[in-house]
Amino acid sequence: MDYLAQFQGRFIGIMQWDKCNALFDTLIDNPSNDWHFYDTTSTVPLSVTSANTLVERLTSIKSIIQDKHKERYCGVVYVDDLKNPTFIKIFNPNNLGKACGSSEHPPIPQWLLSKTPPVDIVAKFAQPPKNQPSFVRKILKL
Repeated sequence: MDYLAQFQGRFIGIMQWDKCNALFDTLIDNPSNDWHFYDTTSTVPLSVTSANTLVERLTSIKSIIQDKHKERYCGVVYVDDLKNPTFIKIFNPNNLGKACGSSEHPPIPQWLLSKTPPVDIVAKFAQPPKNQPSFVRKILKL
């Protein structure tokens, strides 16, 4: 399956903090050299991430989520398979948009981990320029 199909595929939202921490701990405690780590605020990576770099980045992201997302539930981490993940989406708690994706243009996850080489998600799914008509203007044809 190609990267875009995986990105748009079915994901399980991790709501409980214990399950979120367990996922991070499993990835940190058993790092592998076959993950592509894509920070969507940077350029698309051209190769897999080393196990050491993966551990550093996941440790940092886990800390960010715990410090900035003070909800009773997690809700910012999504995985394709809880027991054998091959694609993980992680949203930055500081950039959740309106109701975490219910808007016309939902936010893009900041961190993507995949076993498949990534493509430029930002170019594909970025919000349109501000001069495009708003939803209300589209409806009322203003």
